[in-house]
Amino acid sequence: MTGSSWKATRRAAAAPAGLTALTALTPLTPLTALTLLTVLAVLAGAAACSSAPPPGPARPDVPKAADLTASVRAAPLLHWTGSWRASVTTRELAPGIKPTEDVTADLTALDDGILYGTLTVAGAPASVLVLGEQAVFVKAKAAYWRKMEHVDVPAGDLTGTWVLHRRPVQYGLDLMRLTPRRVAADLAAVTAPVATGTGAPPAPSVPSWQDPPTAVPLAYPPPDGAPATAARMDLVRMDGSGTGSVRNGAYWFSAAAPYRLLGYSGAELLTAPSSQRDTARLTARPGTAEEAAAAYDELRELLREVPRTVTANAFAHLDTELSKLTPCAPGVCGPVAVGVRLRNDSESFTVSEDLTVTLYGGGFWQPERITGKVGECRVSVRRLAPGKSVRKVCTVQDPRIQRMQRKEKYVWFRGSVSGDLTEVTAPSEAERLARELPRS
Repeated sequence: MTGSSWKATRRAAAAPAGLTALTALTPLTPLTALTLLTVLAVLAGAAACSSAPPPGPARPDVPKAADLTASVRAAPLLHWTGSWRASVTTRELAPGIKPTEDVTADLTALDDGILYGTLTVAGAPASVLVLGEQAVFVKAKAAYWRKMEHVDVPAGDLTGTWVLHRRPVQYGLDLMRLTPRRVAADLAAVTAPVATGTGAPPAPSVPSWQDPPTAVPLAYPPPDGAPATAARMDLVRMDGSGTGSVRNGAYWFSAAAPYRLLGYSGAELLTAPSSQRDTARLTARPGTAEEAAAAYDELRELLREVPRTVTANAFAHLDTELSKLTPCAPGVCGPVAVGVRLRNDSESFTVSEDLTVTLYGGGFWQPERITGKVGECRVSVRRLAPGKSVRKVCTVQDPRIQRMQRKEKYVWFRGSVSGDLTEVTAPSEAERLARELPRS
């Protein structure tokens, strides 16, 4: 084949690939021919790939944290059901009462720290109305009050009636954090990316001056109604005990728009977990504006049941001051009269209290050397109003006074006072609270 015919043949072969113009203008050398063959091979491979079947549908993206947070912030109501384990004991552990009990909840949470519903502690139910920082009303039978950690007045006065509770964090879980606004605030502070599945989240980052965690976050299964593939936002923090331990929990969401909060599982919402068994599993259902309006109406009806004056479970002991006690001289030691001034320093509680005055005697005037108990007397105060005071006198008449005087000649005295609350009442202001609830 001549040189000119060889060139024509190469041009004809290159024409289908769109290279006619290139070969017409470029004299072919062996190196040029090799280059053209390489280009043709690449183009042929690309054409083969383009004829392959298209890939399947792409896996949906993990939701954005901002979208999940916004879905909660927009919810006018959250309805929670579920359970957790918490420490709810009496001050002196009664027989049969465990340090940790099962608590179940059926609660409707609204904005402004308002929620209401039923809490059941180890089988003992209670109706609960939480109105932000203003008031917590509880109505329950005696079995419920026997299981509570702090009961400051006789449990019999609390049974079967609405009681004003002055201890807002109750039952081992921070109820106030269940409202839509507080949940959204917690979610907005999450820095970890949205995850799916049931794996454990990463450990929290700590400043360089702080000891690193001594434990890793735990993996918690989703609550009832949430699939294992649901999206989750993890709340992880150091527990503040100084031991380096970590507490975490997760809010679970539907993985596809429109996003919906499905629930919570973990220990981060618990106020004082005592072991890894203390966990919460709560199912959530966001409500509509119409449901929120109906919930406020129901709450108004419940507040109409609350009397104007209610028993208050509050630590409201009277302030006490003993009068100066005169030492007794030889031959004149007899009954000792003790004056007690009592003042109610509370702003809203009317207090009734039984008080015991314990008298001590000694042969020297220094209080730390007056250690011998020589008798007791009692005083009672009934319905002392806020800001009011009263003076009471009781008399200690005990043969130990005379026996000490015969031994010591001169006897100096000091006293101490202890009290048991018998009744604490307060205005409920339920009518005002009902008026202030939002209306549709």
